[in-house]
Amino acid sequence: MTLLILFVYLVVVFIGSRLIIPYLGFKRTKLPPQIPPELFGTIRTLNQSSKDNLDFLKNSYNFVTSKYYGDKLMTFTKFWYLFKEVFSSKPGYLPCTLQNHILRLMLVKSGRFNESEIEIVVVPFNLIIHQYLEVKIDDNRIKVDPWSKSLGKPFGERSFLFG
Repeated sequence: MTLLILFVYLVVVFIGSRLIIPYLGFKRTKLPPQIPPELFGTIRTLNQSSKDNLDFLKNSYNFVTSKYYGDKLMTFTKFWYLFKEVFSSKPGYLPCTLQNHILRLMLVKSGRFNESEIEIVVVPFNLIIHQYLEVKIDDNRIKVDPWSKSLGKPFGERSFLFG
């Protein structure tokens, strides 16, 4: 019976959720051709002030994490945020999928990165599914998890399993 419960849980969480939650699917979500002018201006400013791709990545990460944060409890109490339009979000809590989508959008729209340099990684975390990015710069793959910054994970680290 325990194995059956575990199997059902794994199917629902790790397959079912990827089929219905936007930006969490098995396929990469296409980036919109148009973005809000404010975000475009931010990308342009960060692009001009960044000395290299790593600096731009860090600056974009800092921008996203200065506006949005992750929270374990809110993942459950505000689950409907998973289905929000990404550009309708005011500063505050956002699920990992939306934070990663905004960061990925900034990286690609900057012209400094292309989609093949950004991997979307899905892992188990606290009995739910979690997503972070791995960004390739030169020969390095850098883990980027803006959602987990508010949990104490610094740039270059990500959440996994129970911490």
